[in-house]
Amino acid sequence: MRVLIVVTPVGSHLLPLVPLAWALAGAGHEVLCAGEPGAVAAARSAGLHTFPVEAGPLPADAPPPAPARRTPGAPAAVWEPDWDALAVRWRARVGRVIDGYLRFAREWRPHLVLSDPVEFCGPIVAGALGVPSVVHRWGTDVLTTLARVPARAALRSVCERAGTPGGLLPDPDLLLDPCPPLLRHPRAAPARPVRFVPYNGPGSHPAWGPGRSPERRTICVSFSSRTIEEAGTAALAATARAFEGLEGVRGVFTLPRGRAEELGPLPAHVRVIEPAPLSQLLTRCTALVHHGGSGTGLTALHRGLPQLVLAPPLPSLGVYGERIAACGAGRSLDPGGQRDPEAIRTALRELLDDPSYGAAAGRAREEMAAMPAPAEVVPELEELAASRAASARAPGARAA
Repeated sequence: MRVLIVVTPVGSHLLPLVPLAWALAGAGHEVLCAGEPGAVAAARSAGLHTFPVEAGPLPADAPPPAPARRTPGAPAAVWEPDWDALAVRWRARVGRVIDGYLRFAREWRPHLVLSDPVEFCGPIVAGALGVPSVVHRWGTDVLTTLARVPARAALRSVCERAGTPGGLLPDPDLLLDPCPPLLRHPRAAPARPVRFVPYNGPGSHPAWGPGRSPERRTICVSFSSRTIEEAGTAALAATARAFEGLEGVRGVFTLPRGRAEELGPLPAHVRVIEPAPLSQLLTRCTALVHHGGSGTGLTALHRGLPQLVLAPPLPSLGVYGERIAACGAGRSLDPGGQRDPEAIRTALRELLDDPSYGAAAGRAREEMAAMPAPAEVVPELEELAASRAASARAPGARAA
């Protein structure tokens, strides 16, 4: 079958889908990622075939793409954004690319469309062509569950123009979730589990000195480049200072060399290295400090590592921090504590000295290992596509 991948133009949004794309290709299916430059570049780096989609200009009155934020200290799990403002943004973003997606999809004729939770073009294309829509979550998530009803209302006119059934944003025929049960949010919609397989982009195995030793434990500190660009390096600088007084511990920070100087003077047992695939870095680490990205956090849990989350005031990142703390596999500090080296130092000491954090991370690792591998999900996708194709061939079926 032909599988079309449609993801938002943010490179990290594709990464959790890549192992399933490889599994589909390994089973003999054609897999292609169509999208804007950010998505196409990430897909090409992962060895996938790509197609650049033509995008029209944003309307002059479209709101800027500023990230939605929550009030510091407010629980991310109960926070809801300004849906009206998001509706305007969704209509502008989807409206500028949907025609390009539809033109290509009608020519290539996929049998199934795979997309991430906030790329609504995927379900729209699937609905317009009459093929199954499969949505793959990134990890710990609840906001995209809450967004389904507002998105359906916001995109009604776009869906009517595209020709989806009833002029509505289709619900996914299958929702895949790589989040282990321990971390799953209670308000998230039920989904089909699929094992998280770490893929953090291309790169070389890092060469950064000796590995673990009984005398010195290693803490990796890794924030996404997008988080650093939007939130700055204040939390990273405070974390570097927090290593003062941590005996028998070394810190390894991943940061482009051009920004390393923003951390200020470093303790002797802290070093900065160029960003590298996190799955490779963590093989020699005891714990991880990060920004709250699900892909980053699940990569650490894949290794059974406890973690400290220093999430900026963004709901999608704050939810991960709250869930990792709730399941006992880590700590999370609010934005105020993230600039306090003493608060960070205390949290790191707890992670290293209290065995309950490592034990909880180990339980999450076991849950992840028990989830179906991406290759085990492929037959279900094949059956889904075949069933829809058979229905389309039945007498009186709606033409795509």
